[in-house]
Amino acid sequence: MGIEAFSAAIHARKFPLEFPGHFIGGEWMNDPKAEALQGSFNPSRGEPIGRVLLSRKIIDAGIESADQAQKMIVKSTLDERIDSLVRLRQQITDYESIVIEALCIEAGKARWEAEADFRASVQQLDAILAERHNIRQYLLGPVMLAWPGTEFDLQPSGITMAFLPFSTPLATFVQCLSGALIAGSSLILMPSSHAVISGIVFAYIIEKLELPKGNVNIVFGNYQNFAKSLTDKRIQAVIYSGSREHCDAIRRDPTNNLTREMLLQSGGKNAVIVAPNSNVKEAVRQTIYGVIKNAGQLNTSTSRAYIHDSMINEFKEEMIRAVRSLRIGPTDQKENPHLGPLYAQKAVDKFLRYQTMAKREASDTWVWGKGFPTGTPGFFVTPGVHFFEDMTQASSYQSNVLMCPDLSVYRYKDVEEAIAATNDTDASLVTSLFGDVDQVRAWIPMLKSPNVLINLPTVGLDVFLPVAGRKLCGDYRLNGLGIAFLLTYPQATKVAHSDLREFQGWPAID
Repeated sequence: MGIEAFSAAIHARKFPLEFPGHFIGGEWMNDPKAEALQGSFNPSRGEPIGRVLLSRKIIDAGIESADQAQKMIVKSTLDERIDSLVRLRQQITDYESIVIEALCIEAGKARWEAEADFRASVQQLDAILAERHNIRQYLLGPVMLAWPGTEFDLQPSGITMAFLPFSTPLATFVQCLSGALIAGSSLILMPSSHAVISGIVFAYIIEKLELPKGNVNIVFGNYQNFAKSLTDKRIQAVIYSGSREHCDAIRRDPTNNLTREMLLQSGGKNAVIVAPNSNVKEAVRQTIYGVIKNAGQLNTSTSRAYIHDSMINEFKEEMIRAVRSLRIGPTDQKENPHLGPLYAQKAVDKFLRYQTMAKREASDTWVWGKGFPTGTPGFFVTPGVHFFEDMTQASSYQSNVLMCPDLSVYRYKDVEEAIAATNDTDASLVTSLFGDVDQVRAWIPMLKSPNVLINLPTVGLDVFLPVAGRKLCGDYRLNGLGIAFLLTYPQATKVAHSDLREFQGWPAID
């Protein structure tokens, strides 16, 4: 089955789909002895989309293919690899319809969101290609500055293994592939078992890129398969975006050798701070956007809001009105709701457990999150909004990263209170400030969040943050094309002058 036939099956909703196999060494591969993983489900309908058949033999084949390719990739030039990104941009835009369809069906994204993710991914590639002649200098900048007159080159660290999460499969695909190609690193991509459609589409696209065999391999799996694969010491760089628990487990695993590059990013307790005398209606609208995009399942989703004491009643009234006016429903047909489904029933169950905890602990529950009937057996909920007079990390509800459409609201009198509370978390990727630009800009140096947005929701940079998280949320790593810097190391070369002037100040040796 080619990509055209696969696209036709998606458009016709011929589920469950036939699994074509894993894409390894430029070919589709299956193992007759492979076991079936938990299948991918359409979260709008609760029906199976397809299942993945995986074995250790398949994983080993993917690593071996990448290892063989890594031995040849050093012969390619940076310009040649960037030319591959030109072809990637063309292929993605050629298959825009099926890429967006996959995000709507499997990731549960509303069409407005899927289209925004697609535009952001193309714009990311355009930004890279616009700087193609400066990339080498950017990546080598720090060492070139320190040692003028020395020749420098970039050497790839080795095989990179990256996980494609269900919430941002396209963005992660573009970012990891761009970084690995520029770094000269062979790549193994493992799409989540909840991102099977996207992973298959990406494999078909890679097949058309005319890359050397084994440069990019796609092995479908889940977190457990990904973590077990890391025992292979040929893998020199690891890229994972997911829960804090999973990132912590990868960090702590004694089999992960310390020479690896570990690019781990987990969800954040992202906050908005609303300044006095702000436009309350606009602040509420953008706060809700941060809560509901991808059903709150993004690393950048909003989970806390700090409102000046003088505005709390007006904010409450507008928040309740706005939440109750949201359209909630399926994303897999022509509907275009504000809020789509959570990714699985277990996510709904977790959401409802935390709603019970929040109602018990909150000073006031403005909107109690509940299951939402849509006429389909999908995984839908209404957002929860809870007000707390005091914040305490001892509260399981307030301290946990929930990854669902839920918001805790706090009041403040002095902005230093709100900033201190925002900084008092190891899991903040983004802080959004709402209000007069000149007023809130002065708050930025006091914030610890690596990404600060003014009059934009925490998800306002779509899926491409400039900087990864701090501490448990991202190990202070670069993001975007900056991952290419982390997948390479600079190599310096200096040749002695013919008159050996370097030795002129040295004492003579008899």
